[in-house]
Amino acid sequence: MFKFARSSSSRQAVAGLSLFGALLCHSAWALPPAEPAPPAAAAAAPGAVVLNQAPAAQGSVDRLLINPYGEVDGLLMRDRTVVKLAPHLSAAVVAAVAPGQVVRVFGLVEPGRSVKADALLNLATGQVVIDRPPGIDSAAPLPPHLRAAQLRQLDVEGRVDLVLTGPRGEVNGVILDNGGIVRFAPDGLRSPLQQGMPFAATGLGTRNAYGTAIEAISTGASLGTQQQIQEPLR
Repeated sequence: MFKFARSSSSRQAVAGLSLFGALLCHSAWALPPAEPAPPAAAAAAPGAVVLNQAPAAQGSVDRLLINPYGEVDGLLMRDRTVVKLAPHLSAAVVAAVAPGQVVRVFGLVEPGRSVKADALLNLATGQVVIDRPPGIDSAAPLPPHLRAAQLRQLDVEGRVDLVLTGPRGEVNGVILDNGGIVRFAPDGLRSPLQQGMPFAATGLGTRNAYGTAIEAISTGASLGTQQQIQEPLR
């Protein structure tokens, strides 16, 4: 009796395994074929999407703008629009855009006639600059204290040509009539700024082929009447 029960169980197990195998094979054949890998051109799809959007600005470039570290992080257009760019795009922008050329800008329009650019298209050359994160093989950025060590103390003095603003319209810098660029903390100045008013500042920054830019430590109507607005960068 015991042997019969064991033999019957074995036959049932074999039958069950056979049925499972048949179902598995059927399921495998029923699965839809795997989709082919997208072509290499698809990697550029995000950029293509950006360039297919309506442009936020278009016009002739007046000059390249730099930050206190000397990196090109913006464009000043002939119509006074300020185009803001990520600093890690500095080399790409310098290679693709020159003053006098007409560019189409894609991005977000901000208060104060500014555009936070996602992409630039040089209409004269067809060159494109798209804001993508730095690659994993890019050099690691220097720590803040080492970046600050590269700066030097500089003075700038002139008249306000253009007031710079942040994403919410907060005042965070000026461009002087002699080309000097002064940056400071958002709404860091108590007195309102207007075009044509005298302005001087002392701070840490860079002077290179694209101009002079500083992060202000003190400001005033002249170099002799300045007041400190923040502690020096460390």
